[in-house]
Amino acid sequence: MGRNQFEQGSMHVFERITDACVALDRNWRFTYLNAQAGELLGRRAGELVGRHIWTEFPKDADSPFRRACEQAMAEQQPRTIEAWYPPHERWFENHIYPSADGLTVYFQDITGRKRTEQQLQQQQRLLDQAQQLARVGSWSWEIAANRVSWSAELYRIYGVDPASHAATFEAYLERVHPDDRERVRRVVECALQDGGTFEFEERILWPDGDERVLHSRGVVEADADGRAVRMLGACQDITARKREEQMAAGQHEILLGIAAQPPLVESLQRIARLHESLNPGALCSLQLLDADGRRVLHGAAPSLPEDYNQGIDRLEIGAAHGSCGTAAWCGERVVVDDIATHPYWVNYRELALAHGLRACWSTPVPGNHGEVLGTFAVYYREPRAPRPEELANIDRMLPIAGIAIESDRLVGRLRERNRFFEMSQEIFCILDPRSERLVQFNPSLPRLAGYAADELKSRSYREFLRPEYDAAAPDPILGPVGADRHVQEFVNRCVAKDGSEHLLEWTAFATPDGLIYAVARDVTARRQAERELAHAASHDAITSLPRRPLLEHALAAILQQHPATPAWVVMVGLDRFQVVNESVGHVIGDDVLRRVAGRLRAALDAQWQIARIAGDKFAVAAGGLGREAALELAERLRGVVARPIEGQDYRLLLTASVGISHSPEHGDTPPTLLRSAEAAMMQAKRDGRDRVGEFSVAQKQALEERVLLGSRLRDALRHDELELYYQPQYSALDHALTGFEALLRWNCGELGRILPARFIPVAEALGLMPEIGGWVFAQAARQLRAWLDRGHRGFTLAVNVSAQQLQHPHLVEQVAEALQRHAVPPAMLDIEMTESALMENVARVRRTLTGLKELGVRLSLDDFGTGYSSLAYLKQFPIDKLKIDQSFVRDLPDDADDGAIAQTIIELAHQLRMLVAAEGVETQAQAAFLAGLGCDELQGNGLGAARPVVDAERYFAAARGASSA
Repeated sequence: MGRNQFEQGSMHVFERITDACVALDRNWRFTYLNAQAGELLGRRAGELVGRHIWTEFPKDADSPFRRACEQAMAEQQPRTIEAWYPPHERWFENHIYPSADGLTVYFQDITGRKRTEQQLQQQQRLLDQAQQLARVGSWSWEIAANRVSWSAELYRIYGVDPASHAATFEAYLERVHPDDRERVRRVVECALQDGGTFEFEERILWPDGDERVLHSRGVVEADADGRAVRMLGACQDITARKREEQMAAGQHEILLGIAAQPPLVESLQRIARLHESLNPGALCSLQLLDADGRRVLHGAAPSLPEDYNQGIDRLEIGAAHGSCGTAAWCGERVVVDDIATHPYWVNYRELALAHGLRACWSTPVPGNHGEVLGTFAVYYREPRAPRPEELANIDRMLPIAGIAIESDRLVGRLRERNRFFEMSQEIFCILDPRSERLVQFNPSLPRLAGYAADELKSRSYREFLRPEYDAAAPDPILGPVGADRHVQEFVNRCVAKDGSEHLLEWTAFATPDGLIYAVARDVTARRQAERELAHAASHDAITSLPRRPLLEHALAAILQQHPATPAWVVMVGLDRFQVVNESVGHVIGDDVLRRVAGRLRAALDAQWQIARIAGDKFAVAAGGLGREAALELAERLRGVVARPIEGQDYRLLLTASVGISHSPEHGDTPPTLLRSAEAAMMQAKRDGRDRVGEFSVAQKQALEERVLLGSRLRDALRHDELELYYQPQYSALDHALTGFEALLRWNCGELGRILPARFIPVAEALGLMPEIGGWVFAQAARQLRAWLDRGHRGFTLAVNVSAQQLQHPHLVEQVAEALQRHAVPPAMLDIEMTESALMENVARVRRTLTGLKELGVRLSLDDFGTGYSSLAYLKQFPIDKLKIDQSFVRDLPDDADDGAIAQTIIELAHQLRMLVAAEGVETQAQAAFLAGLGCDELQGNGLGAARPVVDAERYFAAARGASSA
């Protein structure tokens, strides 16, 4: 083919490329441009051939592009560069390919992608800024991987560096205050168990020891089986708010106490304890200046040793007279960060150090006219200087300390009482119930009510201060009247001028002159938050249906109100709902649950109570019905689920299995009736799904047995009641001993010997199989080591694992630890599992089996032929051996069908390079027939029954005897 033909063919190819493409010679002149390149440059392609490329790109705009082209030409290496082209206001990604003759350059328009990236970056910056402004950080926790992701603001809130902080749940718990750690752990564990939303407050410790208070809230995401897989949440630093609330609440209580005219020492002690609670480690002392202004007297120091308080009582003020004497003398704060070395403490050092006091900061308490009333001192048991916020906290305590001192000195004087009212952020009122008028009030009331002071005084207070619920109810303000001057508490509504309402929580008492002195705080926001929290705690977040506790409460009331008639429980379980989540996602799954909940609620009469129990299960309860009515309702509920469910972009067909129980035959408590209904529902699923089933006597007995076994099974490990039996496995060809299968037995001290078929399902239901399985692995590895030490060689030991164990994230580590601890070669361990166990979360099981194979252990598929028997799945797993189920062995060699099945399994396994073992071999005829089919191993009572370890030793001896013979 000639060069012209090649060039024409190349041009034809380039013209079909959707991106702009140009070719340049080594002198930077265009030798070819496709149509898109001409359109990009605003010229016809033919006009540009032979022109210099840099005449088409202004130098100031193309410098990155030009440098990339020159570098590609010089190095003869392809280059890729992203650049902004101002003339076209577009982003292009240039792919530059050099050759001996020049360059080929492709221009790919990536403007849309770059703008999307910039928008995402801007959104992330805005999110970070919003979180920083709100002091709210966000986090997510992938539970199985224990991988935690924090936002930048959350790292700031915790005062840690992302580079040095391990992002795990345990690392987070280390930051939680030790006194809160166990409570937080319980909240998280309950959230993981119950699902839904959660909320709590916690204290954390910064690396420098500073204590912060956080408010955390979040939600748990669960998989189709109801297991928590992810936790998402937000965290806000509420240290300042909590400190403010605690300060405000404490000062409010102190002010109430001062209003009741207690002894001054009580008020001063409250002030000292309030400051100590807000500043951990602080030891407060309030001293009073005597009438002559020459000495400071002990006022209150509840946390200091009494001997020390007596030692500094009546301390003369003056320069270098300790921290308090000096502060009272000079009228300024005195900070001594180390008593042992400071000159102010020369004469008092031994007394302070003897009681472990190492630092003292003392501040004068100013009076109403600026005079010194006393001192407010803060001691510490280690040398330290104050932080600015600590000094600010002291300054905030000074006014209330001054009020306490001056109120004690000047009680009864109206001027000081007015001052007392004005300082408070709470509502202080003096009311006359006879005229229904306000005698006096502080500015907080006009601000809240929206009325001017004159308007409030001219109106009856009953116009805007009304009972909390019933407008016709008695005036709660009259409660303190005639109450023998006892303090009364009540709540009423304040109806503001603009029509808004506020709930006020009052503390009031009446004086002998008939007036009422009252203090109130606005609790509207708190009440609303309490209602929202109560609803969130008792109702499902997705469906808004009540949770199980509310249904149990309603069912208990039904049982109590109608003891002579049955109470009915109907449990509705959606069939294969996990498929919905797996196929269309949890967002649509949640929408389906909301629609199903709405249908179920609409199908119920008023007397039926409904709740979402867990995952895809709903329960309803009612009393006073007959059996026919209950069955009719169950069928109706099943029917409403079966109707097509249509939402945005989806249409689904679901079915439901329904279980029914009733009192007293099936139980006389809410938990028992719910368990019975659930057992009936599960039986309906096993019977084929999409049907209604009633709880039966047999089910009740089975359930009672499961409860009994469950209560004993938890103690089986602790009481050393579990034991392994060992059944031999033989070569089909020569009957040589090839190994054992370890079979679990339970010797319950109360119930006797219990076979696995009875207790394994209970253990799985209770989530005990990972723990029991760990014991089995450890025991099996220990026995392998013992047999190896006795010189036994050339055998394997098979251990069964359940579906629950295969789903456990630490199964591989559990097996590795057992093998390593007892120094057992991994190839001697054979792990057996059933087909059904493999089908639960195939991806996770595949990862687990891969990890086990990497350890070197062998993997066997037990009971093959009774489960899925799917070749599509079988080839995905690294299986070493198939075990033919004994149901296909029992009638051999007479049953031709069983023989064909056995032969098919053997040939299939051998084609997949797997060994084949047959279970349940009872006769020599069966053994010979299977050997003739090519079966590799045999196992069964006819060859050797499962025995305790002491008896299993005989199989080794028998094998040696057979080989020597």
